[in-house]
Amino acid sequence: MIRYSFLQHKMLQLYKELSKIEYPMNPDLLFKLLPNCRIMSYQSFAQLNACSTNDVILLCESKSGCTHYDFAKDRYLVLINESNDNHNVNGRILWTKAHELGHVASAHLPSIALSHIAENGFNNLTNPIFEAEADYFASIVLAPMPLYEILKISSYLDIRYVFGLSHEAAVNQWNSYLKWKQSHRKTAWENDMKRLYKERS
Repeated sequence: MIRYSFLQHKMLQLYKELSKIEYPMNPDLLFKLLPNCRIMSYQSFAQLNACSTNDVILLCESKSGCTHYDFAKDRYLVLINESNDNHNVNGRILWTKAHELGHVASAHLPSIALSHIAENGFNNLTNPIFEAEADYFASIVLAPMPLYEILKISSYLDIRYVFGLSHEAAVNQWNSYLKWKQSHRKTAWENDMKRLYKERS
């Protein structure tokens, strides 16, 4: 079961450490708030280790991104493919960063006996809840629904423009928003999000 309230709390904790909240959100700023986490591109990692980007893809079991965790030192290394090859558009890269941030913020890796979780990789099949939580975390970090009225979001095109999501992610987010509007009840998290955004935008 997805821990919605827990993830909302984790997201709000990170947002509260930002001096300014603006969109599109830059996940790199949020990674900097985590002292035991480093983010690096596949390309930089390949250069550092004198290997090819394809070697990094094989290591990560993903063409997009993965998170490695050092149990002994309690440290994370997040690797992201920043190449635009194979339709890896900027919006997709943005989502991958926020998705991997979700794995770190949710403490998925320390809770399992694995050294890494790879997006769209082998662990996807055995940890569907972790993947769903990371996707939910990405959605609220990058395009939080409580702010849609304030930001005058009225279509998936607005989501693409304001939040920088890919076409596919923007359509999915808009459809989720329409369902959310029909059935949700206002929560403390929503009120906190609106207040924080007004203070720091």
